[in-house]
Amino acid sequence: MHKFKRSRLLFKQRPTFMKIIIYFVSANVLVLAVSFIALYSLSSKTLLEEIGDHSKSLLINGAKNTAQLMEWSINYAYSSSSDVQIESYALSEKHSDLDTYAVWSRLMNVKNGNPSLDSVYLINDYTQQILDSRLGLTDFNSFYDQEVLQRLRTRKLTDGAFLIPRSIPLPLESGKVKKVITAIIPYETGKSISAFVLNVDADSIMTLLQNNSNYLETSIFVLNDKNELVFSTVKLDQEQISEFSLAGGKSPNGWQIFKPQGQEDQMLVYANTSINGIQNWKFLETIPKSIILSKITFLRNLTLLLFAGLFATSLWVIILLSKRVYSPIQELVHNVMEQHQAQQRDGKQEANELVYLSRVFVAQNERIHELAEHGRHNKVLARERFIRELLGEPSQTISEIRNSCNDLGIELPEDNITISIFRIDHFADFSLRYSDKDQRLLRFAMANIIQEALQNDGVYGIQTVDMGKDHIAVLLPVDRGQSAAIFTEKLRQAQRLVEQFLSIGTTVACGKYLEGLAELHEGYMESYEMTQERFRMGHGSFIIEGNSDTGAAELYHMPLELERQMEQAINKTDTPSFLESLYTAVSSLRERPYFESKMSLITLFMDIRRSMQEVSHQSVLPSSWSMTTLENQIIKLETLEAVTHWMSGMAAQFLDELAEARSVSRNAGLVEQVDSIIEGHLTDANLSVKMLSDELGLSVNYIRNLYKNETNRSITETISEKRLSMICGELVSSDAPIEPIVLKYGFSSLNTFYIAFKRRYGVTPAVYRKSNK
Repeated sequence: MHKFKRSRLLFKQRPTFMKIIIYFVSANVLVLAVSFIALYSLSSKTLLEEIGDHSKSLLINGAKNTAQLMEWSINYAYSSSSDVQIESYALSEKHSDLDTYAVWSRLMNVKNGNPSLDSVYLINDYTQQILDSRLGLTDFNSFYDQEVLQRLRTRKLTDGAFLIPRSIPLPLESGKVKKVITAIIPYETGKSISAFVLNVDADSIMTLLQNNSNYLETSIFVLNDKNELVFSTVKLDQEQISEFSLAGGKSPNGWQIFKPQGQEDQMLVYANTSINGIQNWKFLETIPKSIILSKITFLRNLTLLLFAGLFATSLWVIILLSKRVYSPIQELVHNVMEQHQAQQRDGKQEANELVYLSRVFVAQNERIHELAEHGRHNKVLARERFIRELLGEPSQTISEIRNSCNDLGIELPEDNITISIFRIDHFADFSLRYSDKDQRLLRFAMANIIQEALQNDGVYGIQTVDMGKDHIAVLLPVDRGQSAAIFTEKLRQAQRLVEQFLSIGTTVACGKYLEGLAELHEGYMESYEMTQERFRMGHGSFIIEGNSDTGAAELYHMPLELERQMEQAINKTDTPSFLESLYTAVSSLRERPYFESKMSLITLFMDIRRSMQEVSHQSVLPSSWSMTTLENQIIKLETLEAVTHWMSGMAAQFLDELAEARSVSRNAGLVEQVDSIIEGHLTDANLSVKMLSDELGLSVNYIRNLYKNETNRSITETISEKRLSMICGELVSSDAPIEPIVLKYGFSSLNTFYIAFKRRYGVTPAVYRKSNK
C-alpha cells in the first residue's frame, strides 16, 4: 500500500516522466505483438504450404499406384474373359455338368490369380443362368446380385466394358455387404446380356492409398467421372460428395484450405487420374487444419517465453532512457515557469510540464503572428484606401501624395500614367448571387489576377485597386504620349483569366495618356465613362480610345418609311413585320456613341409606346411601358442587344393580346349575325348552312367551324331546336292539325319531324299537346 501511494505521488509530481515511460512501453508492446503475430502467421503459412505440397505429392503417387493396380485387375479381367472355353460357355444355349465344372474351375483360377479380386461371375443370357465363383451355378431369379443383371439390361448399345463402384450383399452372411468395384465386360452388345463380371475388393485395392497418409485423422475418398463414390474411409451423403467434388475441380492436382458446411477448416488435397481409358477417378484427401497447426504449438510457446524476456529487458532500458531524456526537459520547464509564473484560467498551475511549455510557446507565436498579420492587413487597406481616394476625389497636394506613397510603400510614378478599368458585366445578377462580403473577396481576387497578368520584368508602378461596386481600376506607367492600349495583349489576357478562374465576365476600357498625378481623377472618370460603350458594343468588350467615339452628335430619327411600316405592323398586329422594323431601327443605333445611342433608344421606345396607345385605344398602358421601367432595364441589362430583346418581347406580347382581343370581338359579332338570320328564316324551308354562308359571304366550312367553336353546338342543331320550340308553342296554344304546323316551319316531311321531336322531348307531338294543354 505504501509503495502504491509512493508511485501515485511520483506520477502526480512527474507526469511527463511517467507518460514518456508509458509511451515507450506501449510502443514496445506494439512492436513485440506485431512481431509475434507476423512470426506465428508466417510459421503457420509456411507449415501449411509444406504439408500441402507434400500431401499432394503423396496423393498423386498413391493415385497412380492405385490406378495401376486397378488397370492390372481390368486387364486381367479382359484376358480372362477372352478365354475360349469361358466365352463359349457364356454364349452356349446348353451345357453339361462337366462343362459347368470345368468353367467354374477356370473362374476359381481367375479369382485366385489376383489377390484384389472378391468374386467372378459368368452370365449366360441364353440359359438364364449365372456361374459364380462363390456359389457355383445359379439361375437369374435366385441370384443374390440382381443389380448386375439390371445394369446389363439397362445399358446403352454403345456401352462397352464399364466400371461400377457399389456395395454387394454377401450370399452366405445375411445382412452384410462388401464394397467392390465391378468391371462388366459384355460379350454381345445389343443381342444378349451375356457378360463376364469381375468384382474388385475396394478396401484391398485402396490399401496403398491409405498407407500414404501421415495423419490418423485423414479422410480419403475416390470419385469417378459421374461423381459416384468409388471408395471412402468415412460415410458421406450425396450433398457432401457434390461439395467436395466442386471444391476439388479447379485444377487436376493441387490443395487448398476448405471449410465444409458444418465442419471445421480442412486441408483438401486432390489428384486426378484415368483408369484404362474407361473412367477418370478423382482422389481426395482431407486433413483437419487444427491437427496440422498443432505441430507449431511448441514453437509458439517458446516464442512467447522469448518475447517475455525481451519485454522485461526492454522495459528496464526504457526506464533508463526516459530518465536521460526527461532531465533536460524538466530543467527547461522549471526555468520557463519561474520566468512566466503561468497559471491556468482557474488559477491552478498546469500539472503537465510539456503542456504548459507548449502553451507558452504557442501563445507567444500566435501573438507574434497576430500582430504581424494585423499590421500587414492595415497597411494593405491603407494603400487601397489612399489610391481610391486619389482617384475618386483628389484633395491632397503633390507633396502630400508623395509623402503618403513613401509612408505606405507605394511605387506610384508621378508622371506618364494611364488608367484602365475592368468593369463587371451582368452586375445586377452578380449582386443578387453574392453577399457584400463575397463581392469584396471576388473583387480582391480580380485585382490579384490582373496584377499577376500585367506584371513584367522592368515594369514598375503597376497598381490595382478595388473601387467598390462593379469595377477595378488599374494604374499603369507608360512612356510620353502613350495610352493603356500598349498593354492590349496583357489586358486581354487578364480579362480571359478573370473569366476562366472566377467565371466573371468584364468589360475593359483603356484610358488615355495622363501627364501627372494631378490628372488622375479626370483620367479615371473618362476611363469609367468609356466602359459605358458596352451598351452598344456588348458584354466582354475591349474598348480603347479610338473605338469609343464615332463622332456622331445627333440623335437618331427613324426614317419616315420605316416609321410608316412599323405603324402599319402595329395596326395589323403583324408581329414578324413589327420586329423586323424594330431590329432595322436598332441596328442604326450601334453606330452612335453611348449617350446618343441610349437617348435614341429612349426616343424609339416612346414612339412605339405612342403607336400602341393609339391602336389599343388605351389612355394609359401598363407600367411595363413606362419610362422608369425602361431606365431600370437599361441599368440592369447593360447592353443595347439585351434591352432590344426585352422591348421586342414586350411588344410581341402586346400585339398577340391585341390580335386575340380583336379575334374574340369579331367572332362574337358573327355568331350574333348567324342567330339573327336563323330567327328571321325559321319558316323558310331553304334555311341551311349554305344559305347562311351566302348571306354572310363566308365559306361553308369557316362559318360551320366558327359557330361550333364559339357555341359548342352546330348550326343545324340550333335551327332544329328553334323550329321545335316554335312548333311546341303552337301545339299548346291551338287545336290546328300537326302536319300544317310542321310544314309551316320548314320541315321537309312528317317522318323527319317526328324523329327530331321524339329525340328532343322523348314523346310524340300528340302526347306532348295532350299533357301540356
